[in-house]
Amino acid sequence: MRPIYYLSRIKAMTQNIEKLFKKLENIEPSRELEGNILKSIALEKSWQAKKGLIFADTLTLGSLGAFVFVIVNFWNGIAESEFWSLLKLIFSDTSAVASFWKDFAFSLLETFPAAHLAAILAPVFLLLVAMKIYFRSNEIKYYKHIS
Repeated sequence: MRPIYYLSRIKAMTQNIEKLFKKLENIEPSRELEGNILKSIALEKSWQAKKGLIFADTLTLGSLGAFVFVIVNFWNGIAESEFWSLLKLIFSDTSAVASFWKDFAFSLLETFPAAHLAAILAPVFLLLVAMKIYFRSNEIKYYKHIS
């Protein structure tokens, strides 16, 4: 239970606030207030759109650079593995490949640089995220303030 002086203090504060609001006159806002508020909202939305476009452009350039790096790394991985030499057997010794096609397929899968191929997905994902941010920012920039 709260002490009495605490409750009396709350009651006095409530009465003071009520008196304060009874003394206030009806104050009309200026005529330009609505326009200024809408203008500042539009400026804030356009600033957010610009920030989104800048971020999307930066992310796009970064993901394209990473994509080039990963593609070069992928080709180096294929060149270092025995994948090409096994793949050449299809054209040089077709009968042996046809008779042992299951073992040949497993050998191809074992020598294929799957980690390098999986690494390609990261820049592609970043590029898709950048496109999403870009289109969402363009939508905000051009269409959200029209209503």
